[in-house]
Amino acid sequence: MGLIPEGTRRVSMVLPAGYAATDFKLASCEVLSLREVVCQAWKGGAGKALFVAGLGAVGRRGKMNSFLEEILGATSLERYHEWRGLNGRETDLAGLDAPRDNWREGRHIRVIVNAVGAKGGEALDETLASLHRQTYPNWSLVLVGTEAAYRGERQVVRVGGDARAGLLWEGLEMSDIVMPVVAGDVIADYAMAALVEFASGRSDCSMFYADEDSIDTRRRYVAPELKPDWSPILHQARPYVGRAVYFRRQALEAHADVPSAVLMRSSTWNALFAAEAGPVGHLRRLLLTKPWKRAETATPVIAAKPATERVTATLIVPTRDRADLLAACLAGLEKTRPRDFDLVIVDNGSKEPATRDLLDRTRMHSWARVIDAPGPFNFSAICNRAAEQAEGRVLVFLNNDTVAMQPDWLANLISWAVRPDVGAVGAKLVYPSGCLQHAGLVLGLGGYAAHIDNGEGPAYRGYLDRFTVPHEVSAVTGACLAVEKEKFEAIGGFDAKRYPIELGDIDLCLRLRQRGWKTVFTPHAVLTHHESATRGRSIVAKRYAKERRHFFESWKDAILDDPCFHPALSLTARRTSLDR
Repeated sequence: MGLIPEGTRRVSMVLPAGYAATDFKLASCEVLSLREVVCQAWKGGAGKALFVAGLGAVGRRGKMNSFLEEILGATSLERYHEWRGLNGRETDLAGLDAPRDNWREGRHIRVIVNAVGAKGGEALDETLASLHRQTYPNWSLVLVGTEAAYRGERQVVRVGGDARAGLLWEGLEMSDIVMPVVAGDVIADYAMAALVEFASGRSDCSMFYADEDSIDTRRRYVAPELKPDWSPILHQARPYVGRAVYFRRQALEAHADVPSAVLMRSSTWNALFAAEAGPVGHLRRLLLTKPWKRAETATPVIAAKPATERVTATLIVPTRDRADLLAACLAGLEKTRPRDFDLVIVDNGSKEPATRDLLDRTRMHSWARVIDAPGPFNFSAICNRAAEQAEGRVLVFLNNDTVAMQPDWLANLISWAVRPDVGAVGAKLVYPSGCLQHAGLVLGLGGYAAHIDNGEGPAYRGYLDRFTVPHEVSAVTGACLAVEKEKFEAIGGFDAKRYPIELGDIDLCLRLRQRGWKTVFTPHAVLTHHESATRGRSIVAKRYAKERRHFFESWKDAILDDPCFHPALSLTARRTSLDR
């Protein structure tokens, strides 16, 4: 369900790579009346529906459409149980889920059920029942730490918790798959089939993980864990792969001599993923449901280690008038420690006497320079010009309406920027009120890219607690962006022709990604940001259409799928929500 602009004559549907048009069938297409749309909005809340109807009644169709897109394109995470019921389907053994002819020769799956410490037999029985509903036939079963009666027809091997772990996968080929399960977990009927089909196309991976959720004592589904694609920095700081994990035998061989009960701990699985140097596969489907329990104490955060060598930085601050903002920005820089940086202020034609006086005083500092850059405002060109004259190893592009909140903010950015696998690094930006302004951008959000969870309160931790730890994102804002000068120059800096003001920061991050450098957000560098306070929002609106067109031309494939943001999450709501 979505908004079609007036005058539309044709709609194109783009299928993911590898899918033939013959595999797609359009069941129906219909246009809803305003009344029908309001009725749909009513499901999300009477107040919202009445607000929409009111906007339509007074002719504010632009705002009404924007509000409708968010209402109709998203379901709150709190309503996950209802969303799951609407978006799920029964297993269709005669159709879509019919057994494939080649499954008998497919990779063997060894299911290992850990019943060590399991209370009662009901949990184990529920797990075993879900295994016997599987559509994939080529699997075998090992039970760890239990002598409970087994009533299934399949042969079962029992292993004690103290036994050597190598017994768990004995007889498997190196590329066969081990599926560890905890007694009480329910495996989706299609899980093994989906896993084998996915793994057959990822022969480069020895480890996989999938999405999962929980079920509470009222039999309501809660706490969906819709995970990003493999993000080793996030996993290092906050292990997130969970219980829906799978290994090829070759990934476990080095641990054959540890006790079976130790291998079957989630902490062991987390350590195996953290140590994996090769690619890791993410199966973007819900394969496991576990009994809900209150979240455990947060795992200690592992932050980036500071660079051992002395790393200098050049801070680049474009500015025009607004001496009050620039003075506050400079005051924050004065408190920054250590002082291994120089400052380049690029003045874009300031005329106010207070600003000219402040710039003259700033020139007197040995660590600061002022470059005059008169003419029409072109953020990208201004930053590129300053970067050419920068002396530091790391460039930090900083808006003049930002204020550093802690002395070590710069050191935290630099510690990530100098890593050989990292390109751009972004900070946590907050409004003067303390509410969140930036914690990374999501591609496709709002049509091209936008800040997720913008406006959330100071205590907000983000979906899966991601905002509390450093993690991979697809892009960060240029309001505070650090990158090594060598990497910046390798991709030609900002694209001043196509993105003079907006979207150049996102384009930069994506071009860095093309060269193999990831983008990282860190919450350990915090700045206050008076967003667009210098230029004002009207100028942004005037330039938006042109630069958005360029962005679509260059990055239309990237917009379709942000690997750091699960496709079941909405791209219309600014707060993390389920895709309606």
